[in-house]
Amino acid sequence: MVTVAEHQALLAECDQWRNQLRQAKENINHLRSELYTAAAGKTDHEYLKEVEHYHNQFHIQLINVHDVKHAIKHHVADAEHHPNFGHKIPHHNLELQVKQLLADIDQLNKDFHRFIGETA
Repeated sequence: MVTVAEHQALLAECDQWRNQLRQAKENINHLRSELYTAAAGKTDHEYLKEVEHYHNQFHIQLINVHDVKHAIKHHVADAEHHPNFGHKIPHHNLELQVKQLLADIDQLNKDFHRFIGETA
């Protein structure tokens, strides 16, 4: 049986994850704007291949953010519909997904800024 406090903590953590993912989405959109600014007027084929790579990576990560937010939404709906049912395992799995996604986005951010710094 799940206590009210445990249930509320689960929902609060999901809200925190959604906020973190919202910030990650904003960060990716900012990175994409930086990419477009950096690529303006460039004609070097190798450089443009890297630009395309980062453009694709940003798009993929935005999809990943959307998918994880959607999974959180369903997890919260399940938790609210069945508050006394144990949701620890799905919650833990979502926590791992969120942490991995945020780590991947952070690494992409670092790699992108290294690329921009090398070509500036």
